[in-house]
Amino acid sequence: MGFEELALTMTGSAVEHGDAGSRVNSAEALERAMAGDRAAFDELIICYQARVLMTAWRLLGSREDAQDAAQEVFLRLYRHLRRVDPKRPLMPWLYRLTVNVCHRMHHQRRRSEALPSEALDQAAVAVDYSGEITRAEQKRIIAAALETLSEKERAAVVLRDLEGLSTAEVANLLGSSETTVRSQISMARVKIRKFVDRMEKKRS
Repeated sequence: MGFEELALTMTGSAVEHGDAGSRVNSAEALERAMAGDRAAFDELIICYQARVLMTAWRLLGSREDAQDAAQEVFLRLYRHLRRVDPKRPLMPWLYRLTVNVCHRMHHQRRRSEALPSEALDQAAVAVDYSGEITRAEQKRIIAAALETLSEKERAAVVLRDLEGLSTAEVANLLGSSETTVRSQISMARVKIRKFVDRMEKKRS
């Protein structure tokens, strides 16, 4: 199984969450929230929390850290609502905010945390390969593969391949050039492919 199949598994869950949230008219809710309507802000959280949480989890590799990051993202959104342009989609602004919050958390919580590659292998191979790989197991493998990337590579490939943004959009969000982003994504894909190949060999 390659990275593409795993990525599709991950993006599928994000799309499902997005569809659920799309029932909320986010543009109208944003305008009401900016006017001081707290219930409207709660609607925005319902609309976007799944995508923010999933992106943060992919960037940080920890569900608990991702929950902390998502909470911080929406706190910042609430504090800076008046900086948001209600005529533009909110998700790009939230992506940028999520990347920034995760970047700060990554450096604040840097432990001897950089797990050695052997530990990552064990985390991914701890699944039962005796039969079909389940969706949950696929997610565990891709999460472990993302841990092998540098912070910049991880942000670029998460936004491009897993969140489905264009290279131009990723470059804009990360404050980088498209050439740099393409290079980061290319390197990330090579590393992920090698990781997945290692898992396949251990499986066989």
